[in-house]
Amino acid sequence: MKRIYAILIIFTALASCNTKQSEKEEVKADSVVAPVIADSANLIKDSHYFWTADLDQKGVLVLKKDTPVSADSLTAAYMIGKLNEEYPEVQLEFNKISNDSIFVKIRKSTYLTQQMGSSGAEAYLAEVTYNLSELKDIGFVDIRFKEGDHAAPGTYTRTDFVHTKN
Repeated sequence: MKRIYAILIIFTALASCNTKQSEKEEVKADSVVAPVIADSANLIKDSHYFWTADLDQKGVLVLKKDTPVSADSLTAAYMIGKLNEEYPEVQLEFNKISNDSIFVKIRKSTYLTQQMGSSGAEAYLAEVTYNLSELKDIGFVDIRFKEGDHAAPGTYTRTDFVHTKN
C-alpha cells in the first residue's frame, strides 16, 4: 500500500513539473510575439479569459489574461456587461453579430475620447477588442462612437494592439 502511495506522489510531482514548464513556455511565447502575459496562477488550459490592458514601465501596452471565463458564460452580453462594470464611465451597447464581426457602440464617448488620454483610450479599446474576440468565431470588433482627441471609431482586431518589444 505504501508503494502505491509513493508511486502516486512521484507521478503527481512529475506531472506538476511538466505542467509548470509548459505554462512558462506558453507565457514566454506570448511575450515574444506580443506583450501578452498569461497569469500562471489563473491559467487553465482550453479556457477563455477576461483580458486587462495596462502600460509597462516603458509605456508599452501589455495585455494580460486575467480571469478565466467558463465557456457557458462566454456570451456577448456577459462580456459587454463585464466591460461596463470595469468602465462605468464608458458604456458599450451591443448592436449585432454578423459573420466574424461583432458590432457595438458607445453613445456617450466623451470620457473615452477626451478624458482617458491617449494611452487610457488605447488600453480600453484593446480590452474591448481582446474580450469580445474571445467569443466563438469573432475576429473583428466594430466600435462606433463620436470621434475625439484620443480615440477614433473603427473596426479593430487583436493585431491592432500588438507592439514589438524594443
